[in-house]
Amino acid sequence: MDKQNIQFTKESLGKPFAIGRSADLFLLPENKILKLFFPDAKESEIDLEVENTIEANRKSASKMRCFGKAKVENRLGIIFDRITGISLTKLPDKNPLELFRIAGTLARLHYGIHQIKSDQYKDVKVILNSCLSLEPLSFLSSDEKAKVKSYINGLPNGNSILHLDFHPENVIVQGKDEIIIDWMTAAKGNPAADVAFTFLLFTDAELWPGTPKLKIIFYTFIRKFILKGYLKVYKQLSGITDAEIAAWRLSSLILRLGLWNIESERESLKSQISRLVALGGKV
Repeated sequence: MDKQNIQFTKESLGKPFAIGRSADLFLLPENKILKLFFPDAKESEIDLEVENTIEANRKSASKMRCFGKAKVENRLGIIFDRITGISLTKLPDKNPLELFRIAGTLARLHYGIHQIKSDQYKDVKVILNSCLSLEPLSFLSSDEKAKVKSYINGLPNGNSILHLDFHPENVIVQGKDEIIIDWMTAAKGNPAADVAFTFLLFTDAELWPGTPKLKIIFYTFIRKFILKGYLKVYKQLSGITDAEIAAWRLSSLILRLGLWNIESERESLKSQISRLVALGGKV
């Protein structure tokens, strides 16, 4: 990849219009945005997001284009198309009936991604095995890691495009277009791995830090409602079984802990991983 970066200054960018978990977002001319990562971001991961997003667009898995990297002082960023729509999560704010359509839309889009093949992405099994050497998984013994690797390597192969962070906030509705964003974690492999990770996001992932308790209760109920509908429609479209999804549960826990390592989730994920390792990987 070309390491040349477009240079910006703080003054020319102004204030961010949004702040995420890993980056600030700035508006740019020509209907583009800059996703400016915080200083501790790894350049290799930023390069990977650029490559993954370009490949997703090339394969028509996403209409969002990527225009390469940028630099602002000691921070690196990526330039994307500016998408002016709203996420699936926010559609019910405009029309409450949309709440009942989110699950079906999510399933249909996810199934659509999985029909697209690519050899450009890393294999999800390679990513999972590399996670085992990361600090968050250091609580596992060498024998336990060997068992996990054996279990992972025995799972079904595939070369479908996997998003591995697929949830309603990463689907933006812009007019008649449904645009899938945030391809940093994309991989190739068996679709069940991706479905299992989406299942985990709906059941175990932290809501936005600082969310009031009443909202947590409400959103937890909504997430269960959407998850049930999503799984029903995805299984109808694909013929996938609950057992095929469950087989990737251990992998999804390892991926979440290894790549995200979010403090509020950490102990629960470690406990679940230890339990499944003891059971041989099967739920």
